Amino acid sequence: MENRMEILDLEIDTLTAKEILKRIVQFMEYETVSTVEIVSLELLMQGQENLQWKEQLREMDLILPGEREILEASNVGKDGSYTGESLEKELEDRLFLKMFLKYLRRSRRSIFLLAGQEGDLLSLRERLSLYDRNLLINGQAVLEPGSGREEQVINEINGVEPDCIISVLPFPEQENFISNARALLNARVWFGCGSVLLQEERKKKTGKLQKFILKRVFRHLMGQQKEGQEEGDKEGL
Repeated sequence: MENRMEILDLEIDTLTAKEILKRIVQFMEYETVSTVEIVSLELLMQGQENLQWKEQLREMDLILPGEREILEASNVGKDGSYTGESLEKELEDRLFLKMFLKYLRRSRRSIFLLAGQEGDLLSLRERLSLYDRNLLINGQAVLEPGSGREEQVINEINGVEPDCIISVLPFPEQENFISNARALLNARVWFGCGSVLLQEERKKKTGKLQKFILKRVFRHLMGQQKEGQEEGDKEGL
């Protein structure tokens, strides 16, 4: 499909920041919840063998790459179909995130924050304030894994009727929650973005060595994927 790339059996959207924002502005006009999720290398590695997680992710309206290595490993833009280097630069600069949060503030769209623990919720608020201190946050909740608070959180969200839910729930609770609750939520856009907004905190914890290993494993898996595709193409001739 145009403007998409296949990564470990998932189709990830490769749109410019302006194109993504245009889609989200359209989503805001719909009656049902539209879903957007940003994926990182770590998330793709965690979910590579989880078929249920992959199926839930495929239900998302937009799946966006969160790290330039995802674009680089797939050789996106090398065939000249679009400016891959430009997309990588936008990703590094977090251009879409800046534009999206600016749009939420300027249009006075209300936001509900959702995290898996108090520490992540605090980090989320701090990270958002670095981008824009005047966002209209009208609710927040912590949904700890195994707490059984899903129904309560849904009621809290619907009680304030937010335009956008910004979620940093951990894997795989994030995908489980939105998959089960999507039809019940009174909101316009679900934005799963822990791999971006909490990324700096995670980098501090994981360290450079673990990040290096993660990249090597990812590139190896991508190499296997491409070999499989090439073999399939040869058999089809």
